[in-house]
Amino acid sequence: MVKALPAILYNNIVPIFIVIGLGYALERRLKIEIKSVSRTIFYALTPCLVFSSLVTSTISGGEFWRIASFEILITLGVALVAWGVARALRFDRAMESAFLLATLFVNAGNYGLSVNQLAFGDEALARAIIYFVVSSLLINTTGVYLASRGKAKSFDALLNVFKVPIVYAVFLAVFVKLINLNVTGSPVFKAVEMVGQGAVPLMLLLLGMQLAKAPLAQGMRTAGLAALIRLAVAPVIAFSLANLWGLTGPTLQACVVEASMPTAVTTAVLAIEFDARPEFVTSVIFLSTLASPITLTLIIALVS
Repeated sequence: MVKALPAILYNNIVPIFIVIGLGYALERRLKIEIKSVSRTIFYALTPCLVFSSLVTSTISGGEFWRIASFEILITLGVALVAWGVARALRFDRAMESAFLLATLFVNAGNYGLSVNQLAFGDEALARAIIYFVVSSLLINTTGVYLASRGKAKSFDALLNVFKVPIVYAVFLAVFVKLINLNVTGSPVFKAVEMVGQGAVPLMLLLLGMQLAKAPLAQGMRTAGLAALIRLAVAPVIAFSLANLWGLTGPTLQACVVEASMPTAVTTAVLAIEFDARPEFVTSVIFLSTLASPITLTLIIALVS
């Protein structure tokens, strides 16, 4: 296994970091207005990707719920650890929200889908898309609530959930599947699919742009702790839960690798949108993303 690690790193991780590096260079050179890019992803590209992925998925309902339940439980497990740490360190409400936001939600889309496709092929990718869909729903419900609760009242924060377009994309896709409506040949669906295909590369570029702006001089000890939970604690919980759930083959590979991803770039989008300590969240993204090639290379080797 040790001999295979350099090949895994070179073939499955390096190409992704080349795109991230391009985004980093673009921001350094051109000073791109990141919030406009993040809003384009948040309100257009990601909902289109989620809708088209759900509508075209051929995975059975039983396996879908196994993946979904795995993800929900792994998120709860990490939440208990992160919440315990936040309480022990006596974070205020805003910092507690930012800490949970930075530890609970993984980069299942731009990073996770790419790694699964490169490492394990289309079968794992199909399952990773389901994980991404559920992850997107969690981020854009629970994540929106956490991002906005630091400065909004609880009820107002809950109402923000219903302002997120991806929630409606999921509901619409489920409705289309339930009534067996074939929309894949329509011009509208082709347009939606085309827009969705731009989400992954643009989110990788956005991640690079965010890393270029990461304020590394602030709160690095706390950010490092959050990154440690994300990259070390979460995989341990994921392997334990996968064994309990009896996951095997591509489902095991997709679920464990996705659960072990660094902090989601979408959390930076939410942190910026709702002013939820974006500097701290971006620092966690930076640290967890930079350290992730080491942890993910080992994890890919373990589930291969």
